[in-house]
Amino acid sequence: MTGVLINVGSSSRDPNGRGRIFNDSSFEYLPIPEGSQTRGKVPTYRDLGFTDVTFPELPVHLDPEFKTYTYGHVRRGFGDITNLLRLEEGNTLFFFATLQQERYWSTYIIGHFKIENIYDCRQLSTQEILSFKSRGFASNSHLKRVNPSVDLLIKGGKGSKLLRRAFPLAEKQDHLALRNSLRDIIFTATGKKILSGTPWFRWTLTCESADELHRLIQNWQIQT
Repeated sequence: MTGVLINVGSSSRDPNGRGRIFNDSSFEYLPIPEGSQTRGKVPTYRDLGFTDVTFPELPVHLDPEFKTYTYGHVRRGFGDITNLLRLEEGNTLFFFATLQQERYWSTYIIGHFKIENIYDCRQLSTQEILSFKSRGFASNSHLKRVNPSVDLLIKGGKGSKLLRRAFPLAEKQDHLALRNSLRDIIFTATGKKILSGTPWFRWTLTCESADELHRLIQNWQIQT
């Protein structure tokens, strides 16, 4: 079984910085801020319980969301659309984020969707995209925007989850190096080996054995 890995969540370039990770590998999934005009009020960081961030009153673009398991993808380049459209029902879309602990940051898988449906919205009108509210996407942040501006809408099904403990993708002593145990499993969007020192933590990645990655993640949940 194959899989795709997508970077999500707030980063050092966003007003509230990265989400945090703690000593027991528990973490906070800090979404990015909402930067577009919306149809009515959307939650703020404070509404979601983030009261100790720098800007708690900023509105939030909560995408992916892990209650009804929806994700709206906007093209980033580097083969992301192509690889996502290759996913079939039952395949896995992994979500990873950079998380901070004091002055140290690294990259972690925070959750995943077992694919139920992927919809290509690139040729659809605004009204056609908004009609997906009745198809399980009412909670998705893109459909709360005046202009949905989304290329793919992805629905997760049974087996989708936000992890209890973040799974590290990088070596403990080098956050720019993919863990040695993952180097024959995870590759770039074009299928190349991931080189240490490159900004792979921002890229769309592919996984040749989602079953093996699931096994490693499950063992991490038990052992930590």
